[in-house]
Amino acid sequence: MTEDVTPIDASATAPSTSVRLANLHEATRSMMLAESREGVARTAATAATDVLGFPLNTVRLYDPESDRLMPTAVSDGVEELAGERTPYERGETIQWEAFDGGEQLVFDDITEIDDDVPRSGTGSMLVAPLGEHGVLTLGSTTEGGIDPADVELARVLAANVEAAMDRARRRATLAERTESLRRKNERLDEFAAIVSHDLRNPLNVARGYVDLAIEEDDTEHLPAAAEALDRMDDLVDATLSLARQGHTVEETEETDLGRLAREAWAVVDAPGATLSVEDAPVVTADPERLRTLLENCLRNAVDHAGPEVTVEVGATADGFFVADDGPGIPEGDREKAFDRGYTTADDGTGFGLAIVADIARAHGWTVGVAESADGGLRLTFDGSR
Repeated sequence: MTEDVTPIDASATAPSTSVRLANLHEATRSMMLAESREGVARTAATAATDVLGFPLNTVRLYDPESDRLMPTAVSDGVEELAGERTPYERGETIQWEAFDGGEQLVFDDITEIDDDVPRSGTGSMLVAPLGEHGVLTLGSTTEGGIDPADVELARVLAANVEAAMDRARRRATLAERTESLRRKNERLDEFAAIVSHDLRNPLNVARGYVDLAIEEDDTEHLPAAAEALDRMDDLVDATLSLARQGHTVEETEETDLGRLAREAWAVVDAPGATLSVEDAPVVTADPERLRTLLENCLRNAVDHAGPEVTVEVGATADGFFVADDGPGIPEGDREKAFDRGYTTADDGTGFGLAIVADIARAHGWTVGVAESADGGLRLTFDGSR
């Protein structure tokens, strides 16, 4: 479907139709500026009332996930006459017939319509498909109230609504891709900083100690070099994790948070620490990425609060929390707690909570930091239930 306005021979129509056609072109320009399909639908409903002269009209958009035609823009006249409109399940309705068949349907007498929708009173109706987007329904309280000019103008309106919705969808897709590219560029900048600074520092340290060992023919410098290389290994692992965890989560499932927390705890080397999991909720998440999130939260607690820390995992009103009884994060530093490189530990990478935030945001959750009841760190993840 192109964005060109569907033409009509105005010279062959009555003057009133010519005026309506000109006004319809104006409405089309407004539709083409809409930011979303819903915005196009609202403009189309207004045009159906003000331009075509059908105060009874509804635009329904197709929802592929539920396989229903959803009432998206409903004129005041329809709500006053028939009340709030409900979604149409796939079935024997004239709207589904028009949508699936791709053909405009006109009924001079609504009492003769044989479908599953109850109707009262008399009148006429037109249903125009909007391509893959949905349908436009126009109604009149008069039998035979839809004349050939109305039919042709409705066809023009429907074609232009479809074109405007195609355009809005493309704009939304472009905006998503632009935002995705922006995030990828930011991530590349982060990795460039890691390679140029964070990884170079321990590499230089290791090289220095190795050079000393060679010059002095003495191996006492090698443990320090090995320690620097271990530091590099940690940084490489964290960098790779950052690269993997920033992508939006596509598939989720109902996941037992308590079970995952215990599995994550099993890989944290802290025999003197304690994990408390009480009333941990079932959350909607990608289990593998949620396990990684929990591992980083728990390891962060052990690294910063000590080997005998107590960590609690539990439910909030809209998600879950992970809290410890360690020193916490100073209130003035909490806004940067999830920044790459921020750490309160001398040997920390500063990546743990950055990875946590990436995974949470990839799920669409809101992540927060506060003081726990024991004065330690409390991380909250809202929107996960």
